[in-house]
Amino acid sequence: MKANRLFIACVAALSLAACGGATEYTAALTGGAQKPTAVSTPASGTVTVKVSDKLEVEGNFKDLTSNTAGAHIHGPINATGEGDIFCNLMVPTGTTGDISAGSGAGSCGDKELTDEQQKFFEDGKMYVNIHTTTYGGGEIRGDLKKAD
Repeated sequence: MKANRLFIACVAALSLAACGGATEYTAALTGGAQKPTAVSTPASGTVTVKVSDKLEVEGNFKDLTSNTAGAHIHGPINATGEGDIFCNLMVPTGTTGDISAGSGAGSCGDKELTDEQQKFFEDGKMYVNIHTTTYGGGEIRGDLKKAD
C-alpha cells in the first residue's frame, strides 16, 4: 500500500513538472527605473507576476505624487529600454494601493500567452509601469526578473 501511494505521488509530481507550472518574476518599482528619463519621486512598489499560458499578478504601491492614470505590463523592451503596452493591470485610483491582473478586454488576467510571449518574460524583456496624472509616461517602473 505504501509503495502504491509513493508511486502515485511520484507520477503526480512528474506530471506537474512536465506541464511546466508557472514561473515567477518580480520587480521593485521605483522612479529611478523609469525610462527614458528617471523620475524623482517618493513612490515605490513591488510586484510579482506568475507566468504560464496565463498571467497572475499581485503587488502594491505607495506614495505616488498624484493619482494613478493606468498601470501596465510593457514589452518586449526595445533598444531604448522601452516597450509597448502588453496588457493592462488593475490599480485603484489614488496614490497607494494594490496591483492585480484584472479582468476584461486588454487585461493581464485575460491574456493568453504564446510560447514566444512567455520567452519575453524569461529573457527579461518585460516591465511593469504605473502611470499617474503628473507623470503620464510613468512615475514608477520595475523590470521583471526571474524570482530566486
